[in-house]
Amino acid sequence: MNENIFNIINKNYNSYSKAFQKLSDYIIQNYKSIPFYSIKELEEKSDVSTATITRFFKDLGFGGYSDFQDEFKRILQKEITPMKQIKYSIDKYDQENVLKDIINLNIETLRYTYSEELYKGFKNSIEILNNARKIYIIGNRSSYAVAYYFKFMLFQFMDKVELLSLGTGDIFDRLSYIQDGDVLFAISFSKYSKITSSVVDFFKERGNTTIVMTDSYSSPIATKTENILIAKSGEKTYSFVSAMTILNAMIIELGKIDKEMTLKMFKEKEKIAHENDTYN
Repeated sequence: MNENIFNIINKNYNSYSKAFQKLSDYIIQNYKSIPFYSIKELEEKSDVSTATITRFFKDLGFGGYSDFQDEFKRILQKEITPMKQIKYSIDKYDQENVLKDIINLNIETLRYTYSEELYKGFKNSIEILNNARKIYIIGNRSSYAVAYYFKFMLFQFMDKVELLSLGTGDIFDRLSYIQDGDVLFAISFSKYSKITSSVVDFFKERGNTTIVMTDSYSSPIATKTENILIAKSGEKTYSFVSAMTILNAMIIELGKIDKEMTLKMFKEKEKIAHENDTYN
């Protein structure tokens, strides 16, 4: 079983029985507790029968309840928050050449970032963004820098891009103007922003397409859409290197669709910047 158990649940959710949907909702909201519950305790907590729980984990491909619990233990072990990673590195890191070691760790992270599933999501996202009437991008807290970069680069050759950020008016007032064909690209890494999750819900409720970039299939926004890009962080250091690499590839791929127009737009932007003495 791969880590994408949440993705499997999400994809099959609409075909599930009401009992399966009820259990799915409970598991997604309380997955951190699953490893510590007996099957009887899960029955009491979720208000779903033991027989339904047994059918559910067998439907997911698990041989027994302990295997089901082990999957959530494995997910929890990988969910180290960025602040914990940074604090641990500052406190315990004993490498003499920190710069060289962090570079090597980031290279290692990139090596296991690519997968066929990521490539499929990448190609699907390119098609969605290219056909969008308007692209809204959101990322809060530490994810804001990544979201800003993506918007800044796309805006060099697209005029249908808007960055949603706190402190520039009420986000939901601005979203009252979304139309059919508008797409949300949401970026959220642990610890996850509640406002980003709420904006994803807002788009979903109106029937608009959402794409999410996150670090785990168990993240709150990953369970809300089928269009997921997993940008993994290193196990030994927290880094956005995977996210930035994926976004750079998306920028290039989108720019190549109408290469002539893209290069023309870049040239015009450079001319304006030069005329206004923007750069040294």
